[in-house]
Amino acid sequence: MANYTITSSAYLRNNYSAYRQMSIKASRDEATQKELSTADSLALKKAIRSLSDYKYNDEDAEDSDEENIKFYKTLKAFADTYNYTLDSSSSSASKSIKDLGKKMKSFASKYGDELSELGVKFNSKGYMEVSASAVDNIKQSTFGETFSSSSAYKTNFLNELNDVAKKVYRRIDTYL
Repeated sequence: MANYTITSSAYLRNNYSAYRQMSIKASRDEATQKELSTADSLALKKAIRSLSDYKYNDEDAEDSDEENIKFYKTLKAFADTYNYTLDSSSSSASKSIKDLGKKMKSFASKYGDELSELGVKFNSKGYMEVSASAVDNIKQSTFGETFSSSSAYKTNFLNELNDVAKKVYRRIDTYL
């Protein structure tokens, strides 16, 4: 039984681009470890880029319902991609990729407090969960302070996660 839920959406499928079929659970069950690791690492890099390049409203702007829905779907697709990557890395036959999965699990304790203020939490297994009400109750500018690539504060979480995605991708041909 999965320790997370995935919401299939155009945003998630967009993260997976050429590997779109890997955004669907049934396709993942039939895929090889190499296919999963390739698709997940590339999708995670794309999801990180989508989140950091998102056009966040500034502090004084009012967030419309339409903007909140779009941002929630972007954030949820990021979390779903994170969870798929964590799942495939943790179950990999490659020790180095499995170790990268462990590093992702360590992000829960390292960045959990910072992200929980934004309604992004980690469950006991290290999988990411996004509160549906977070986007309605927190201004986009607050998310932008943490995730935006133009932010002076930009979280180390996205930087470290991007490094993990790159390392998984580099190890695919070597170990799988």
